[in-house]
Amino acid sequence: MNGQRRQKRQERQKRQERQKRQRWSVVTVLSVVAAATVASAGCGRGAKRPAATVRDSAGVRIVENPALPPDAPRLWTVAAEPSVDIGVLEGDEAYQLSQVVGAVRLSDGRIVVANGGSRELRFFDSAGRHLVSAGRKGGGPGEFEQLSTLFALPGDTVAAYDWTLRRVSFFDPNGAFVRSFNIAFPGAMPFPIGRFADGAWLCNRGFTFRPRGTGAQVLRDTSSLLLFDPTGALRDSIGRFPGQEWYVVSQGNAARAGSLPFGTNTVTAIADAGFYAGHSSRYAITRYTEAGTPEVIIRLAWTPAPITGDDLVRYKADRMARATAGSRQRMERDYQDMPFPHTFPAFVSFEVDPLGNLWVLAPSRPGDTRGRWVVFGPDGGARGAVETPDGLWVREIGRDYVLGTWQDELDVQHVRLHALRRS
Repeated sequence: MNGQRRQKRQERQKRQERQKRQRWSVVTVLSVVAAATVASAGCGRGAKRPAATVRDSAGVRIVENPALPPDAPRLWTVAAEPSVDIGVLEGDEAYQLSQVVGAVRLSDGRIVVANGGSRELRFFDSAGRHLVSAGRKGGGPGEFEQLSTLFALPGDTVAAYDWTLRRVSFFDPNGAFVRSFNIAFPGAMPFPIGRFADGAWLCNRGFTFRPRGTGAQVLRDTSSLLLFDPTGALRDSIGRFPGQEWYVVSQGNAARAGSLPFGTNTVTAIADAGFYAGHSSRYAITRYTEAGTPEVIIRLAWTPAPITGDDLVRYKADRMARATAGSRQRMERDYQDMPFPHTFPAFVSFEVDPLGNLWVLAPSRPGDTRGRWVVFGPDGGARGAVETPDGLWVREIGRDYVLGTWQDELDVQHVRLHALRRS
């Protein structure tokens, strides 16, 4: 009798254990399904998107990303209205901007503007109030003949490049001149792309051309990327990349050149101890080490968008409206003969934010001034899309802001800071 009771008790315990395991399995499966759903949704508010595929090729990591749908929800939000707006038509000259070639934000919120029209660096506080100006026209220490670009460096030092003097000048956070050095390379017009963490500079060799008979043609020179040490001495040649497409008109011993509208180019951006480079004829971007060794290739499924007749009409009308009276006749003649491309390039600009994300700007049709970006994480996976305000030329992307230049309907230049909200 006792044996029968013991046997029944053992069978009951086994049934309870089986039921417990079944319930646990169901909970586990549901948890996995829920986690997978969240992973596929990402920041897209429940929208599912295929994941990137990753493979290795001779030690190079290749990340293949599926195309982002045009109606994909925005990854992050950039405020439509600026929180800081610098620029006036009339009033204090410190706020009258012209030929702005760069703008950066320091760690305490101050904003530095490279104002090419006056050959000055103008320092503003976090609210946009003018503090001090540095530089002037000239060739002496701390002076500029032609301001070309501006860089923010560690310790809130800023560096400005003078294209005419081939000189990099350094200023402290209060606008005092510190030092300078020249970037010299025989037979070239080097242009700094940025500085690496160890102080070395990556430069583009520049485009040079000579008159070639009489007539017009599209030329694409190869572009050398050169590495200079912190003193401006050439350290190494990184390699040659496809250059920008130029429309060159020659007449005897004279020639003039301009970038081909909608043409392709190699786009670059510094990423701490390396750099990104990609030719815009296809959606493939390579991350290199400082020495030029490829590490990661980022690809995005992409179909070239056709350039329509309406696009060309709007483009020409906009350029003619901005041209001076003396140049309109020449521009009309050029546009009649110019062989415009049939499709838009894959991208036009790169920016790298402080979190290591690569922002890739897509081309816009003439008349559309919104900025549409695809953001790739440090692993090369496409994180999503971000849109920047109408007409804003992005100069710098921070953790919680986007800084750029903007032009109003009276052609008055502004430097604007917009809040960036990361989901």
